Amino acid sequence: MPYRATEGLIKSLMRLCHLDLPVPDHTHMSRRAGELTVKIPRRPRQGPTHVVVDSTGLKIFGEGEWKVRQHGVGKRRTWRKVHLAVDEATKDIIGIEVTTTAWGDSEILPGLLDQVEGEIAQVSADGAYDSHGCHAAIAERDARATIPPRDGAVTWGDDHPRDAILQEIEAKGLDGWKNDSGYHRRSIAENMMYRLKQLGDSLYSRTFERQVNEAHVRAAIINTFTYLGMPQSVRVGQIASAA
Repeated sequence: MPYRATEGLIKSLMRLCHLDLPVPDHTHMSRRAGELTVKIPRRPRQGPTHVVVDSTGLKIFGEGEWKVRQHGVGKRRTWRKVHLAVDEATKDIIGIEVTTTAWGDSEILPGLLDQVEGEIAQVSADGAYDSHGCHAAIAERDARATIPPRDGAVTWGDDHPRDAILQEIEAKGLDGWKNDSGYHRRSIAENMMYRLKQLGDSLYSRTFERQVNEAHVRAAIINTFTYLGMPQSVRVGQIASAA
């Protein structure tokens, strides 16, 4: 919620509870947001992890539709990118980075992997991560990279693992390679982006440091909800297995 709305909500709760307690104003809340130390809950991993990676954009509060329509988008960047590493099995966030739109996805992957504790078995990401740096970062963790090469990609030589991906795609087709490699599980990361935006697609803080904390708070909320329990989805016409 925006800070002003949060202030109003807390005041309403105080009145309903008949409590005469001071409520900080929205300016004070905004300043305190930059001083918070956010600890994102993460449970220990059970065995090697299949990490799925993706990024999304969150709007910066204040660039309203009327202003954009009348004067165009401001010269300053009006988006922040949130990069997430998600455990494919447990579906919790195990790595997060917040950047401006000037940063490419492939530049952030090494930092995301540094946040992942324990052994990594596989890293799945889309073609934006098809770079030497990403493959090197994954190889340093002794993990398998499942990243589809970009259109028109050529082999890198020296028996690079990426060359094996190209050969498999040529032999099995792209869909066959995705099924056999487990790449289709990357949809878990896309689903996480949807869950993140259910908490709002805008950031309400004005400074970058506060925006980072705001995004981290949302990640902490999502992980807390995840550990409370996840729904079990089954196809129509199928019977769910006993828990």
